[in-house]
Amino acid sequence: MKNADLFRHEGDYPSFPAEAAVERLRGAIRFETTSYVDTGRIRYDQFDALHAFLRESYPAVAAAAKWEEIGHSLLIAIPGTRKDLRPALFMAHQDVVPVVPGTEGNWKHGPFSGDLAEGYVWGRGAMDIKQMLVAILESAEYLLAQGRTFRRAVYLAFGEDEETLSHGARAIVRTLRERGVELEYVLDEGAGDVTDAADWGAPGALVCPIGLYEKGYADMRLRVRSRGGHSSNPFRGTSLGTLSRAIAAIVENPPKAFLSESARRSLLLLAPYITEEPMKTWVGDLSAHEEEILAWFLRHESLYHLVQTTVAPTMISGGAPAGNVMPQDMEAVINFRLCPQDTPESLLAHCRGLVGEGVELEYVQSVAASRPSDADAPGYSALRETLERYFDRLVFIPAQNRGATDARNYEEICRCVMRFGPFLEEEEVSAEGVHGTNERISVRAFLQGVRVIVRLMETTCL
Repeated sequence: MKNADLFRHEGDYPSFPAEAAVERLRGAIRFETTSYVDTGRIRYDQFDALHAFLRESYPAVAAAAKWEEIGHSLLIAIPGTRKDLRPALFMAHQDVVPVVPGTEGNWKHGPFSGDLAEGYVWGRGAMDIKQMLVAILESAEYLLAQGRTFRRAVYLAFGEDEETLSHGARAIVRTLRERGVELEYVLDEGAGDVTDAADWGAPGALVCPIGLYEKGYADMRLRVRSRGGHSSNPFRGTSLGTLSRAIAAIVENPPKAFLSESARRSLLLLAPYITEEPMKTWVGDLSAHEEEILAWFLRHESLYHLVQTTVAPTMISGGAPAGNVMPQDMEAVINFRLCPQDTPESLLAHCRGLVGEGVELEYVQSVAASRPSDADAPGYSALRETLERYFDRLVFIPAQNRGATDARNYEEICRCVMRFGPFLEEEEVSAEGVHGTNERISVRAFLQGVRVIVRLMETTCL
């Protein structure tokens, strides 16, 4: 089954200027807003030109809202008539990843062409994530141009460097925090993968996650020091042996798995569709079978990362130059993706308790998991109801977001930060195009995503 077979109510908003919206998406893609860690390589003139294009393309938003450039990020504020309502914030990012040198000739259509062909709009940013930036502006423009009045104030926030440093998003959040702004909800990119729920015990049901938090990230360095020597006298062992045992101990003893609140809610939402035993019985009395359910999750590749901090040895260095020489100082790096129940501090203490003396541990870098958002918040309920209107047969579940986004920066001023790009493109198109060659989005998926955002704005902000 194709994702497009799940689309519903495509006739909503018949007066929406669909062809013009597609043309504006094509125009936005033509600006080469590529971001680099080396900011000296960034063509900021392209960001400036994009800003001018957006102001010209959305006159109703330009007239009604305050447009503010924070660095090269954009913060657009549409006022609301009800000061007692917390604002909503819709976000995306302007920047795109570089085209890999040498692959330009592999693109069917130029990476910044914005070509419309075969039912797709082609170019870097078509899926990540200028389609969401344009869809947000199209939605606000459509409602304002109809003379609709916003009761709830709405912010549109478009960072400049999500793909690299997230300085833009942090600057926007800092500005809002200094102004005392607290948000009702935030909608950003993320999640949105449609998968069969067989691993949940519900074969045939289709699940689609809404990201409510992001796992943490840590690279931990293990170091073992040794004088080395001839391999004929390994009386005290070798640094490689000690390091290997330390790696094995950490891999074989990950932090304790934990059935998160989002996993519990997902199980309850899927309960009517779960047919496989013993999961069907376990979910009927979830609190009494938590350990069995945890064991089930840990046995399935698509589920285990939802309940456990993952452990992946990725680097090792310092081996001896010959088979008869004992190595001296050796190092390894283990990558962890942290669940919210584990902090960088608790993880380091856990690993120190496993490796014993002679193994030094330190972080190369570490970032805690983001704060799980409130799945009882009205904004989350409104998003789920909107998605259920426009996509048939999908069970929308609260979950972690697979990748890092600008959204985590907003958690300090909002309890409901949601990651969901409502552009349910076919899996093969997404897999090929996001950060890859021939990035593109179908016109149909783009316009269905616009309908989702229009309705969410309409039902929660007008």
